[in-house]
Amino acid sequence: MGKIEITKLSSRGQVVIPKEIRQLLAWEAGDHVAVEVKGDAVILRRLVLEAEREEKHQPARVSLVK
Repeated sequence: MGKIEITKLSSRGQVVIPKEIRQLLAWEAGDHVAVEVKGDAVILRRLVLEAEREEKHQPARVSLVK
């Protein structure tokens, strides 16, 4: 079985994904996450949106400031 950490559900329904797990998965603030329900479990998966893929494959744009 994988890594297990304990966290707590807030009154607003928010859950903090522990830092160690975010680092292990290379998840960063602003990442999109799919939420899936399977029985009594919730599965989170990081999504890479098409716009992000295109952005990573574009050459860097540089502007010169005079």
